[in-house]
Amino acid sequence: MTCSKATFILVALFGSSSWMGTNSVWMQLPLLTSDLPEQWSLPSYLAGVVQIACIVPLIYTILHKGFKSFTIPTPPLIIGLLVLACCCQLGLCFFWNFSSDVLGVSRSWPLYALLFGLAIVNAMSNVLFMPFMAQFHPAYLNAYFVGMGLSSLVPSVLSLAQGSSKYQCDENDMAIRFPPNFSVSIFFFAIFCFTCVALGAFLYLYQSGAHTHNSQYSKRDRKAPHEGTPLKHTVSGENEEPSSIDLHETGAPAIDGIVSELDETYRERSSICHDADLHSVDYIVGAKFAFLLFTTALVNAQMNGVITSVQSYATLPYSQATYHFAVTLSNVVSPLSSFLPFFVSVRSIPVLGVLTACSTVMTAFIVYLASLSPNLIFNSQSIGSTLSIAGSLIAAGLHSYLRVVFASLLREGHQSESRLFWCGVFIQIGSFIGSAVMFPLVNVVHLFTSAPQCKPTSF
Repeated sequence: MTCSKATFILVALFGSSSWMGTNSVWMQLPLLTSDLPEQWSLPSYLAGVVQIACIVPLIYTILHKGFKSFTIPTPPLIIGLLVLACCCQLGLCFFWNFSSDVLGVSRSWPLYALLFGLAIVNAMSNVLFMPFMAQFHPAYLNAYFVGMGLSSLVPSVLSLAQGSSKYQCDENDMAIRFPPNFSVSIFFFAIFCFTCVALGAFLYLYQSGAHTHNSQYSKRDRKAPHEGTPLKHTVSGENEEPSSIDLHETGAPAIDGIVSELDETYRERSSICHDADLHSVDYIVGAKFAFLLFTTALVNAQMNGVITSVQSYATLPYSQATYHFAVTLSNVVSPLSSFLPFFVSVRSIPVLGVLTACSTVMTAFIVYLASLSPNLIFNSQSIGSTLSIAGSLIAAGLHSYLRVVFASLLREGHQSESRLFWCGVFIQIGSFIGSAVMFPLVNVVHLFTSAPQCKPTSF
């Protein structure tokens, strides 16, 4: 089959809506922390909001797997979610800087509410958007992954063009701010327009029936995935019956269809190329499987909970620009690192353990920088700024690379549906634990101290 360039572009635009909303808010944190009442503790609050919203797809998946009668037509649900994303993104244009007293403390509750809606849409993309791609030719799955990369890259490029909010201290040690190249509202409006384009791309794909043109690939016979736990070794070929993907199937079963198609394509390609070093499908079992689940949770706890909560304390003491570049460039490195396993794939468990330890060391270094605030490491602004940005980039690269490698290994074998489900569960468990641990340390214990923007002049 010849792939359509137009369909490829439309699928990429659709995939860009996966985590666009949440990433756009994260890109504005350097400006939001300087304008909103939570100041440096704002990232920890927002990380908690995102993790609470991520419970929704987990509940959906459990209901879908546990109750076969629980079915919602996928395309209308995706359309509804994308419309919700557009509404929340438009709301951010006007209400991102609104705040009011909640229990006697000024809180940016409109931002919390709008981010909560965006996080629900983005998190649900894991159990809805990818399964929808099971209805397309497998070649278009690459287009969807390109779109997922754009969901980080587009906000990052816009943020770089926007620049950081610089300030100058007057004789009274008060910060006089200079506006960025364009405002936060304009930034969110640009993301709103891009989200509307993604919605239009999906509507065109669905109305044109592009997802049904390749239904013969979905109807190819496959072996039904085992439902036993991958912690126990299962004999290949036992109790297997041919089955096909339901074109309206969602959640883990449809994801398993995608994986089965990719695994079959890989095996066919390897046999044609006379690849004698095929990895056994039963390679990841028992202790190896448990180790990968644990490291998956650990990496996501650091990536989505720990670093996001303390990055402001680790970078802002050096300058507003340091925080801006650390956050923005990290979101450029992340999608690039996600493509690295296509070229450099690591399968050795000991090597993966070493890489996980390195990522943990980098996370600990960022936490250490945050604990020094308001003091500077080596008492040097230039050295500290370089180290904090470099540490953020290395951590982001390692975390993104490991997350993709772990998911690739966990989906191998005859129980890919069950493996993918537990991979997703441990991603959420790790992210939730990371945020749950850091939130009281930042906002209750006040373990980290913010630095004054303008230090008093000493005489």
